[in-house]
Amino acid sequence: MRRALLITYHYPPRPDIGSVRPRGLSKYLPEFGWETIVLTPRLPDGPRPPGRVIETAYRDVLADWKARLGLEATRGLHEQIKLPVSSVPRTKCFHTRAIDWVKSAITYPDPIKGWVPFAIEAVREFAENEKVDAILSSAPPVSCHLIGRRAKEILKCPWLADFRDLWTQDFYYPHGRVRRVAEARLEKRTLGSADALVTVSAPLAQLLREKFSKLPVTWITNGFDPEEFPHEGPELTKTFSITYTGQMYQGKRDPGLVLKVVADLVREGILRQSEARLRFYGPTEPWLPALVQRCGLDGTVEIHGVVPRDAALAHQRESQLLLLLPWRDATEVGAYTGKVFEYLGSKRPILAVGGAPGVIAELLDETKAGVHVGSEARLREFLIEAYADFCRYGHVPYKGSETAIQHYTHIEMARNFAAILDQISKESGNGS
Repeated sequence: MRRALLITYHYPPRPDIGSVRPRGLSKYLPEFGWETIVLTPRLPDGPRPPGRVIETAYRDVLADWKARLGLEATRGLHEQIKLPVSSVPRTKCFHTRAIDWVKSAITYPDPIKGWVPFAIEAVREFAENEKVDAILSSAPPVSCHLIGRRAKEILKCPWLADFRDLWTQDFYYPHGRVRRVAEARLEKRTLGSADALVTVSAPLAQLLREKFSKLPVTWITNGFDPEEFPHEGPELTKTFSITYTGQMYQGKRDPGLVLKVVADLVREGILRQSEARLRFYGPTEPWLPALVQRCGLDGTVEIHGVVPRDAALAHQRESQLLLLLPWRDATEVGAYTGKVFEYLGSKRPILAVGGAPGVIAELLDETKAGVHVGSEARLREFLIEAYADFCRYGHVPYKGSETAIQHYTHIEMARNFAAILDQISKESGNGS
């Protein structure tokens, strides 16, 4: 069996959504002839997946700077030196912008840059006694690709760079134009030695092709692990439950439209408030309770905060509807959310609200697992129809196509990655 070195910052038991794709690759690539060795910073306490993992030391560059200034590493500067925060949404005080600029300079090109020397040293030690047939780096953070480039030089084997999100072409790129230009040079220099690039959707792959025209570029979607979703699900809720799991961003990915329409239907007597439940599981947002109160839905909305992953999956599978909130921007059509694939595994109807239709709408159409609605009128129509079904049958019927959904498992994801690893290994002379 050939061997691949998987370089990733995100890996279980780190709870981030970024851990899901690397975990699926580590688990299922061996089924397609690729034993995977994971290289990652020292992991937190918790259950480890099976398989070999090389954990290295890690230096938090921001924590180091705070320590030099006599500040606590785990608390923000605003809190520690008692600086005010703007009360106007999406605006920042001058001192906040200055802090952001300094933070950006310290953490260039990303906050985990302190891991790079430890990872490279671990690769050198590994190379003294062992070898691999290919390298696979998964980003963000982009430091994983910096390590991938050096690993290729040390291990002398082909390198596949995987983008769960793009680098300077990312729609959510958080920095200014000057930094983007400088960082684009680093991106070109780093990825110029890759043997192939892969990302998560066709539109994002096209953006990569435009920048890296000489490199093979393809796309492989994320997916779900079928072993996390047994065939027999839990009993569905007795209420007309709409469940959201994950993070929100006020004004960009928030449930304001859903709350408004539900409140209107309750007020008009179309939806019984005693039967409706909107449930949110994820980081607690300070603006959400006030929004709920303004809509008059205090007894209808449940805000649960962060729960363990297995609990979140169970709540998804028992829900009548699963709420998905794509980014609210008409130009962002190429990004899936990692959550949509978990929702596919949960086998409950998906309601995607807002944003451009794009790849999410295409996925829901293909799998028949749900709908994307882009207007208040269409959302209202859908909820009235779904509630009528709930009253008629005692549940909202699920119409997903099992055949289509099976294309989006981690097994298929690993199969497609293995094909690329096979190809670049063959072209480099490392293939069997």
